[in-house]
Amino acid sequence: MVMAHCLPADYSVGEEEREEDRLVAELEQLGIGYLSRRVSCTTRGVRAPATLLADLVRQPSARVRAAVISVLLAHPELAQAMPAALAQLPPDLRRLLRILYTAARVLQREYADRLRPFAGDRLLPKRHGIRLSLPDSTPWREQLAALGAKHRELTGQDLNWAGTYESAARSLERSLRAARRWKR
Repeated sequence: MVMAHCLPADYSVGEEEREEDRLVAELEQLGIGYLSRRVSCTTRGVRAPATLLADLVRQPSARVRAAVISVLLAHPELAQAMPAALAQLPPDLRRLLRILYTAARVLQREYADRLRPFAGDRLLPKRHGIRLSLPDSTPWREQLAALGAKHRELTGQDLNWAGTYESAARSLERSLRAARRWKR
């Protein structure tokens, strides 16, 4: 069981924001420390992997939803929780989780060498993502752009999705390197 406590106790921050801050505190326990919180939170433990993935995707904040990419890049072993996470979500959020999973898979190719000291050599399996009609030999940037176009098509949101996906990977890499420097 995860124990979490977030201040302030006067409830000047709503429950939705406190839940986001609890998730961010749990991510810090997983070594993902680049997201900021509005209030101080302490946690002991991290929720079950499937619940963590589902709860991240449920968040209204795009920065927290995109952290699914960082979680999967830093902890590829959590891919085994994807079926249970998908089962907890309605269709639109299942699709979003599959998109973010696919982004992590594509980014893993580019960031493998840089993340290896932190995440090892484990790879995310193909089976949980969105099918892109591109061969695996397609350069990762083209795959990311195709995924971003698919994301725009599915959501109707004309954003730079490929940039959003890559930003999560870059933020993770910087955070992990900084944490390593602080430990020395």
